[in-house]
Amino acid sequence: MPDGNRFAGLSDALGDEAERESEAVERDETDRPAETVGDDEATDSEATDGETVEEGSDSGPVASASTDEEGGPAFSFEETTPKSVYVRDETLDALEDLEFEVEAALRREYGVRDVTGREFHDALVRVAAEHADDIAALVVETRDR
Repeated sequence: MPDGNRFAGLSDALGDEAERESEAVERDETDRPAETVGDDEATDSEATDGETVEEGSDSGPVASASTDEEGGPAFSFEETTPKSVYVRDETLDALEDLEFEVEAALRREYGVRDVTGREFHDALVRVAAEHADDIAALVVETRDR
């Protein structure tokens, strides 16, 4: 076996190709229905200290467009803007529970079985945007603990 690292320079040779593959995998994971979304996407749903910042939160009414598929997602992946947010574990657990409850209600009451994570997150941000005073009060309450 050679003395040097036999993998040295491999990342440079594969750089652009690996980056494109990573982006494609990321896009595929975001397009899956909410029931199969992993923790990474669920993490992008609320911000630190009770602040809520979501995908598309700074980009206007994203949900107005619809896809060509009858009964499919309300808008395409390309219409979204990814945002990173940071939450505590207990907040993430509450979000995952909420996502499960919303998915069950959509199935039971509306017959929607294929809700995507982006649809859930977009709706979450739109509801939060209508409750700025409640969010501010929660930030203050959390700081006072």
